[in-house]
Amino acid sequence: MTDIDDLLAKARGRSEDYGRIYGRKETSDDYLKTTYAQLYQEAKGDTVADRDSWVRSQKGYQDAILRKKDAYADWKTAETYMKLLFAEAEVWRTKQANNRYMDNAHR
Repeated sequence: MTDIDDLLAKARGRSEDYGRIYGRKETSDDYLKTTYAQLYQEAKGDTVADRDSWVRSQKGYQDAILRKKDAYADWKTAETYMKLLFAEAEVWRTKQANNRYMDNAHR
């Protein structure tokens, strides 16, 4: 296998995870809002501030925040990995173009 084949194999190998991670990131905001809304219905307190404070102190809401944080961290890691692969592929492409140019210059 050539260098580019290895890079493409890495990208293909991560593509399924990449999609799953992207989906989790995209739905994490809705999950957090839905969790907040469900807990708010059960909230104890007379004022909006009291109910908001109660919701934010619940384990379910804190878990949703952690889920969102993890989803964004996983996404950024995967996105950076793919960007690095694309950069490596671009370097390979440039080297190939330079080699072809040099081959033609020597003819």
